[in-house]
Amino acid sequence: MRTLLLAGLLTLTTTTYAAANECDISFEGSLQLEKSVLSIETDDHSKIVINQANQLFVNGEKIALSRYQQSLVSDYYAGIYAAAPQAAAIASDAIKLASVTVNEVFYELLGGESDAIHDLTSKLDELGDQIHMNFYASNGEIRLNSDSFNDGNFLGQDWEDEFENVIEQVVSNSMGHLLISIGSEILFSGGDMDAFERKMERFGQSIEQRVEFQSSALEARADSLCLSLVAIDEVEEKLQDSISALSDLDVVQIKTRPQAM
Repeated sequence: MRTLLLAGLLTLTTTTYAAANECDISFEGSLQLEKSVLSIETDDHSKIVINQANQLFVNGEKIALSRYQQSLVSDYYAGIYAAAPQAAAIASDAIKLASVTVNEVFYELLGGESDAIHDLTSKLDELGDQIHMNFYASNGEIRLNSDSFNDGNFLGQDWEDEFENVIEQVVSNSMGHLLISIGSEILFSGGDMDAFERKMERFGQSIEQRVEFQSSALEARADSLCLSLVAIDEVEEKLQDSISALSDLDVVQIKTRPQAM
């Protein structure tokens, strides 16, 4: 039962997040983007600030920069500022696509008047709101706080776990109706379980075909985000080498780089 109801969702989200998981990108220390100011606290407790004018401060002291160093600081700030809305858009669109897919599963099994469909839509909307709050302030400004990612990943397993928890909760609350509906479907098939399974398989294939293009587009965007984060990590390494005050700057960490995208 769980496999049947999760199939439509996980088929999409697993591929969408595959690129991010292949990158295996995580945050170490603390990184926050608020009111256009990037604030970082490293594991060694250095406090780094880059403001909207791309000025660099380390532990409250403004750092004088060469032209090359200024270019690196600007690239680092711009990369993180651009990655935040990328991640927000991917996560939000994945939820919308998952909502359509799983709603169709519930509609097929329970009918359009089921409370489960309303509950599912409401819970996925709540998850979408949570994602928006993680990446945007109330006035619409871009924001980011690495502490929002429980497992340290920028866009990874934690989102997929959230999806699964929502679906499992709705399934659990609707189990009685689901069993009655499935029993009715089997009766309509003359008690032929194989016929019912074939019907569900055809239904699953139909959903997959309808959303294949959209899920492929999401996967491509996840690949693009992955490469953007790899580029940020490379700039971070250059900053470490070029500016002695940033020698312990190692917030964006990539344990596994993408092989081919």
